[in-house]
Amino acid sequence: MAVLTAQGISSLAIELLTRSLVLPSTVSRIPGGEFAGANGDTITVRVPQPGSARTQATAGATITYDDVTEIPVDVSLSHLYHGKLVSDEEMSLQLEDFGRQITRIQVDAVATGAEDELTTVMNALAADSSFALSGSDTDTEDAIIAASETLDSNNAPAGDRYLAVSPQIKSRILKILDAADKAGDASALRRAVIGQLYGFTVVASNALTAGTALAYHRSGFAFANRVPVAPRGANDSATATAGGVGLRQIFQYVPDKLSDASVVSTFAGAAAVYEDGTGTNGSTIKRFYKLDTATA
Repeated sequence: MAVLTAQGISSLAIELLTRSLVLPSTVSRIPGGEFAGANGDTITVRVPQPGSARTQATAGATITYDDVTEIPVDVSLSHLYHGKLVSDEEMSLQLEDFGRQITRIQVDAVATGAEDELTTVMNALAADSSFALSGSDTDTEDAIIAASETLDSNNAPAGDRYLAVSPQIKSRILKILDAADKAGDASALRRAVIGQLYGFTVVASNALTAGTALAYHRSGFAFANRVPVAPRGANDSATATAGGVGLRQIFQYVPDKLSDASVVSTFAGAAAVYEDGTGTNGSTIKRFYKLDTATA
């Protein structure tokens, strides 16, 4: 087995991470450098509110000055990690490929946890409308057109619109997509893209609640990620960023356990962006539209 270093493990983390994540690449990103302080600290995203033009009544008449309004949306970070003590017996007698047997599991756990910060927010949203219990092509298209119309009415930009679907809704979408629209390049996001439909890039995610879909503009959700700093006490550490998520890996021998400690971690958090800040003030202007499946 090759000598292990944090840099080598982090290189493997890049490859695995880019294969794991989908949804964080479809939403707005908050630069990690804007976060500081203790675990759980928050950053405020400023959401500008539209203004209205006034008309000067007559030439030379006094004009009215208006405030420029911004709405705050708070995003908190959680420290996500996976740690493994690898005993001398495991290292010497059992492990054949550290990256495949250890790091792959750790990276997948942390990457999934980072995406879950976003999908937890998405899954908690109330549905705006429903697909029919027994799906048809017409019903599927009508529901998606209604979502597109809502975003149009709310002045969401035409570009950077996504339709994230659970596997059950993916099956309905595939029936109405032409094979020529299906994705073909090798990136993680494009492998999850199943086509273009009514102005939406359609992506599939197992992290969404079964039987649901979410239409949104990129600005409808804010996702934050920061790589933990290199610890001064670790024997070896390195960082890697890929697929929209940054990781830190540390490697340290624990003598009282006669084991090596391998820890992969990251900071991540997400929030929905409402025009009224919290979504509790009765605003109907949203940058997203949730669909579920009707129940009998």
